[in-house]
Amino acid sequence: MNTIAFCRSLSPLAFVLLAAAPGCVASSAETQDDIFAEGALESDGAQLESAAAELASTPAADGDAPLSTTASTLVGLSTGFYIPPRVGGDAEFDGHGPSVSLQVELSVFNGNELWAAVSMDALETKSNWTHAEGTAWYRLYTARSPIVEVDGPGDFSHSYTDTDHAHDIFSFGPESLVNKLDYVGDTKGNEAGTRTGVRVYFNPITIVTE
Repeated sequence: MNTIAFCRSLSPLAFVLLAAAPGCVASSAETQDDIFAEGALESDGAQLESAAAELASTPAADGDAPLSTTASTLVGLSTGFYIPPRVGGDAEFDGHGPSVSLQVELSVFNGNELWAAVSMDALETKSNWTHAEGTAWYRLYTARSPIVEVDGPGDFSHSYTDTDHAHDIFSFGPESLVNKLDYVGDTKGNEAGTRTGVRVYFNPITIVTE
């Protein structure tokens, strides 16, 4: 059993300060279905988002856990389509990648909220080194009681180099935190900071609550 690090003592003010950091955003809006829709992004290129889940609850079976805890499996979690802001070069990858790296990490805030940080870096593979990079925070689930444990992997990383103008889809096994990634890398026009991004789909996540 792997257990993620918790941020249960984080105050609302501290979280606001965290969300205000460049490239970071705390999410709470509706799912963005059309990534090219007008008004889809905040001014810094980060997107507000919340996720819905189906919930199945059973008494915790771990002998080390108190009898009063409950294990719940969250099914169908996903993020919105995150478009990191452009931080270098022009807005066109122009067929040179980009070389993409992704990091996803779970955290618990305010005692009962499960969040995911999605960090994406997309860098052109030759001069003028067009570059998009940033982190978005997504609230995946709010429990009715404190979350004391997350059973399973708490982080995930992936990288690839784009070679076309199509969506790039990657799938992963049930042992992974992530079930599927839907990327946009290069396109036929300008894309860095406006189209290049990723949507993350999660495998079922089991949480233990008091």
